[in-house]
Amino acid sequence: MSRVPTISPGPSNALVDQPKTIFAHIAELRSCVVRALLGLAVGMAIALPFQSRLLMILVYPARGSLSHLTYLSPAEPFMTQFKLALVAGLLLALPYVVWQLWTFVAPALYVREQRWIARLSGFSLGLFWLGVLFAYGVAIPFTMRFFQQYQNEFLFDNITINNYVNFALAMLVAFGAAFQLPLVLLFLMRTGLVTRARLAGNRRLVIVIVLIVAAVFTPADVVSMFVMAVPLYALFEIALGVELMIAARAARAAQPQEPAS
Repeated sequence: MSRVPTISPGPSNALVDQPKTIFAHIAELRSCVVRALLGLAVGMAIALPFQSRLLMILVYPARGSLSHLTYLSPAEPFMTQFKLALVAGLLLALPYVVWQLWTFVAPALYVREQRWIARLSGFSLGLFWLGVLFAYGVAIPFTMRFFQQYQNEFLFDNITINNYVNFALAMLVAFGAAFQLPLVLLFLMRTGLVTRARLAGNRRLVIVIVLIVAAVFTPADVVSMFVMAVPLYALFEIALGVELMIAARAARAAQPQEPAS
């Protein structure tokens, strides 16, 4: 049974991990992986009975653009809904899987890094689901409406259930992951790996990086890329603003207090 990592009260530049052999680290990693896989199995078992309902929920954002979905093989509806249930099970088990990863990685981090990860971890899950909700309520309906404009008397949609589910799941997971950007930036700035001034002074480079990230995380179309790039850049500016407020608060706390008269 692995020990639960705790944040050491020692110096912020100290490592809290005890020297171990490579075999001890491999044994710990194996235990974490086994527990994570068991958590995934439980999450998937919970989601499997609801695969038909999950499909209806996933189709809901595109209801204005899709009148029906088709399939090309007898097993396609079952296999696609099964895959959807597996992804839903993964999302259910994600907090437990991340915790198992943390139990393995945390002892190897500096104390200051542990402190900031612990502070930001609660926001990470919230930002992930915020990204999922943004994709569900904004990105998927917008992109579906945009592409439906290109139908005419020669072109009409005949989207298969597998095509749509793959597209929608890719959007949901991509936006959930991409919305972690503010936490990554805050972690880098708070640990001193990069300064706010340097980030703020390289906004053009940041825009290019945001576009590249959006292109990697979204399906292969320009519309989806820009739908992700706009909120990502907004999150970048929010992270800079939050860092400015944190630095100002720390500066006020460091000022000597005037004695009361």
